[in-house]
Amino acid sequence: MDFDQLRTFCQLATDGNYRVASEHLCITQSALTKKIQRLEAHTGLVLFERGRQGACLTQAGLTLLPEAQRMVDNFNAFQALTHLVAEGTTGTLKIGFGISSYHLAPHYIAQFKQAFPNIHIVLNDMPSQLQTESLLRGELHLGFNRLPAIPPLKGIKFSSDHLVVAVHRSQLIDESELWNSLRHLDYLRLTPERGLGLAKQIEKLLIEQNQTLHPAQEADDILTLLALVSANIGFTIVPASVENIANESVRFIPLPSSSAIWDVGLIWNEDLGNSARDSFIKFIVKEKLEELKRL
Repeated sequence: MDFDQLRTFCQLATDGNYRVASEHLCITQSALTKKIQRLEAHTGLVLFERGRQGACLTQAGLTLLPEAQRMVDNFNAFQALTHLVAEGTTGTLKIGFGISSYHLAPHYIAQFKQAFPNIHIVLNDMPSQLQTESLLRGELHLGFNRLPAIPPLKGIKFSSDHLVVAVHRSQLIDESELWNSLRHLDYLRLTPERGLGLAKQIEKLLIEQNQTLHPAQEADDILTLLALVSANIGFTIVPASVENIANESVRFIPLPSSSAIWDVGLIWNEDLGNSARDSFIKFIVKEKLEELKRL
């Protein structure tokens, strides 16, 4: 038994006429008859009675028809789904983002969902290093992450971020003598394991500035760091993008240095194919170009 025989069985049962059914199936009446005969031989059952009125289902045919029709409908639905998946218009995408893309990722994802409502998005806040590892293992399809991307990962730039000092607004800080002005305050640091990329960026900056900072307290997330600064417990060094989630009691002081700047973009594993992911990349690149034209 093959699926084509089941399809032929269902079509003939629907039309009740060999000529009409063969036209719907785009085959000859002889080919249709042979398919039905093979199906009957395989099942050991007579499925149709042929008479003046055409083809009438036997009791056995009536009993088998609902299940045969369900199988045909499911197969047709599966075929339609495979076309959508191949076109990249349906499926699931797992996307990671970090603090530097706190507003960037949701902004583009919202636009993408309007154009591709049948693609389910799973968005998770993940440190840059974890994103990279997950992309390499194929557990993540896309990541809004710091650049550059290391092969086989590939990336395209969307924005940039830079380091800033976060301090309570009540503190009198002379930006021209920044490090000296901060010496009386405790240094608050994100636990390096929670953000290796950020930790390396800060370390690079401090070496360039010939500064050594000893953390008085560490936190596992940037929101906690900002809460500590808001309580006037000390100062910290964070990406400028966190201004979007800080309260008004926190002042941000830029750090003018090339070591304080990094690019942020969309990263994916080029070795792993995914049509929905490719649709996302093409769409977002197009949206980015349109935004640049409007500026």
